[in-house]
Amino acid sequence: MNDVLTQRRANCENCHKCVRYCPVKSIRFVDKQAKIINEECILCGNCVDACPQHAKIVRDDLTDVIGAIGEGRQVIASVDPSFISEFHVAGIDMMGSYLKQLGFSEVRETAEGAYLVKTEYERMIEEDKPDVLISSCCDTVVRLIQKYHPQALPYLAPVLSPMLASGQKIRAEFPGACVVYIGPCLARKDEAQKYPGFVDWVLTFEELKKWFRQKGIQVETCEVKKTDGRMSRLFARTGGVVACMSRKLEQNGYQYVAVDGMRNCISAIREIKEGNMQRCFVEMYACEGGCINGSMCKAFSESLLKSKMRVDIYARPDKTQERDFEFPACYPMSRMIRNEEIRRQEPPEEAIQEIMRQMGKTLPRHVLNCGSCGYPTCREKAIAVYNGKADVTMCLPFLLAKTKSFSDNVFNISPNAILVLDDKLKIQRMNMPALHMFHVRDMEFCVGREVSRLMDPAEFKQVLESGNDIIDKKLYLEEYNKYVELTVVLDSEHQLLFGIFKDITLEHDQHEKYKERRARTIDITDKVIEKQMRIVQEIASLLGETTAETKVALSQIKTTVLSEDD
Repeated sequence: MNDVLTQRRANCENCHKCVRYCPVKSIRFVDKQAKIINEECILCGNCVDACPQHAKIVRDDLTDVIGAIGEGRQVIASVDPSFISEFHVAGIDMMGSYLKQLGFSEVRETAEGAYLVKTEYERMIEEDKPDVLISSCCDTVVRLIQKYHPQALPYLAPVLSPMLASGQKIRAEFPGACVVYIGPCLARKDEAQKYPGFVDWVLTFEELKKWFRQKGIQVETCEVKKTDGRMSRLFARTGGVVACMSRKLEQNGYQYVAVDGMRNCISAIREIKEGNMQRCFVEMYACEGGCINGSMCKAFSESLLKSKMRVDIYARPDKTQERDFEFPACYPMSRMIRNEEIRRQEPPEEAIQEIMRQMGKTLPRHVLNCGSCGYPTCREKAIAVYNGKADVTMCLPFLLAKTKSFSDNVFNISPNAILVLDDKLKIQRMNMPALHMFHVRDMEFCVGREVSRLMDPAEFKQVLESGNDIIDKKLYLEEYNKYVELTVVLDSEHQLLFGIFKDITLEHDQHEKYKERRARTIDITDKVIEKQMRIVQEIASLLGETTAETKVALSQIKTTVLSEDD
């Protein structure tokens, strides 16, 4: 199982950036978290660079390397030629001095392995004369062909990569030593596992920088030392393989083509499979710019031109000469590159159409192919949903339309008048009940205008200035002869004010009529009591206690009426 890339839980929701940058869509969403599908991944590292939440984790081999050195074992570094771009040192001697401070016993250039590789390419073209030969230096390109374009395997050079060739050469010179490759690519970690016996561990430039920081080692910035160059150091950049190969092979009718970037590599592979290329050697790098722009590099993105210039000066200080390494190429260079084809299930058409319907793609105009979900087309997204890699809710236009429909329904169905104002107290939206309440015929007449045209904005100003909402405040809108309960809510994130007006005019009128009836009842009661008291005074001797009881009863009625809430 590939453990080079793992994930940690993060704030991963509705981003889909990793899917967008993944050239083979080897990502599945589970519980709103992006998960790498290891068996489908080609380890290009795009998702690592793209993830804004840093949820993708590259396996760290530092502990193993430090442990081996700590045990007193002989540990030798093989440094990728792209180091001259990432670390602004004078050359391999200066780089080696820093690495030896970390405990490495010897430091070699992986460019030595590149020399062996390019020599084998030259031999194959001259002796075997293949119609098309694709370089096998980039492990991501190799994985791409193995998994997704196995029909192109016959064209892929069955040759060791520079890392493996360098490891083989070091082991021949130092039997029993541990070999550590240091480079710009996370895919090399998996390659070292798949082809055991060449390299023990792989450190990325990021891991090396971390180690330098732990040891307090400051890498001095220097210009490239213009000593004798080595053409195989050009392997670090696009076109480097082609540049260092023998020009005499062109006399055999071969063309040399350099391709970089995943999109261009995929396009070139398809052309080769379709038979559109003949008599050519095709150099392929998954990263634009080559290894100097590997997934674990930073220098190229900071200065593209300076990175290329440093590599060129280091490889060819004198452009009139094309010197290279001169040791004998006496090592076995072949390797088996197996077919690891990924067979993805193609869903039936009716299933795709049903998923498209669930995504709201019921009409041709709904199929936007916007790519916000990470997939280039809505149809490819539907296929991913069928295969359990995506969810219908990953469609941003669908979610926006659904949310807008829901909010519009709430906004328009509400019986209460609603005004939406910006922080300048200008009207942004109003619903139909608001149009009726404020006697407005056309919403366009009000949108963008200050709310003061409709009413006193005092309550809105109060909420905007204090940040405290107003809930169910009773107001009388004199101009409209309306009694309302006003609620004003501030959306501080979007600087919007929501005013909700509940029309309580009918309730108010009914309450006023009730108060009038109550007043009349009290008045009548007072008159009855007054009349009864006069009668009591006239015939007091005859009525006695009975009249007193009547007075008490009437007084209680009056008190009860008066005690009711206004």
